[in-house]
Amino acid sequence: MNNVLFHTILLAYLLASLLFWLWLGLPQRWTLRPARVFLGGGFCLQTVFLGYNLYQQSLPWWVGATPALAFLSWAIVAVYLTTVWRYRIEALGAFLVPLAFLTAASAGVPATSPERVPVAVQYVWLSMHIVLALLGYAALTLTCCAGVMYVIQERQLKSKHPGPWYHYLPSLTLLDDLNARALLVGFPLLTQGIITGSVWAKHVYGSYFDWKLTSLPLLVAWLMYAILLGGRRALGWQGTKAARAAIGGFVIILASYFVHTL
Repeated sequence: MNNVLFHTILLAYLLASLLFWLWLGLPQRWTLRPARVFLGGGFCLQTVFLGYNLYQQSLPWWVGATPALAFLSWAIVAVYLTTVWRYRIEALGAFLVPLAFLTAASAGVPATSPERVPVAVQYVWLSMHIVLALLGYAALTLTCCAGVMYVIQERQLKSKHPGPWYHYLPSLTLLDDLNARALLVGFPLLTQGIITGSVWAKHVYGSYFDWKLTSLPLLVAWLMYAILLGGRRALGWQGTKAARAAIGGFVIILASYFVHTL
């Protein structure tokens, strides 16, 4: 049953991604409504799926790499739905939803029985670390997508013959504001995730931080986002510079996740 539900969710996200791209790239206005339906249906099913697994298992199910990816996929869609409700930027679906699909697909087919995990994962600090970090990743995914959309729209505005995306992407001011607000949410969540993970590591391994190759990318990503946030607040960074920094930070945070987790 779990496998059937998982593949249904995956198919819903795939169809929603394709329909959002058709809506953005082609003059096919009718594709927007079914894209919303598939995305909403997939999100509801995934919420039930994750809730059922949480109820069924005695240990936190998100501690492994596979279930963590499933939770991250859910969080990305939740961020999209929240953003659309607040800003009405439907074009985000062509950028965020494919990432949610790829993240869910990376999780693979879930196991029918709970994974064998160390007893140490039962500590509340590790659960807090994983949940906060994944929510931070989801918010920072939004900063990257807003940055990509900003760069695309800026080039469209400078072009003598703007493409069809010009009419669907929002203004540069709105995209820059979205980038800044997502950073204000994502960076504190990432910071708290690192802090709770450090407390758990101290309790289990006797050290707050492991200065190895697997941990350094996360520290580099945090530092880059800290500089970006400080530059926005203190130096007035905005526009193209902030958009490209958000994209670069996301690339590093993505690498740090796979290096640190897998």
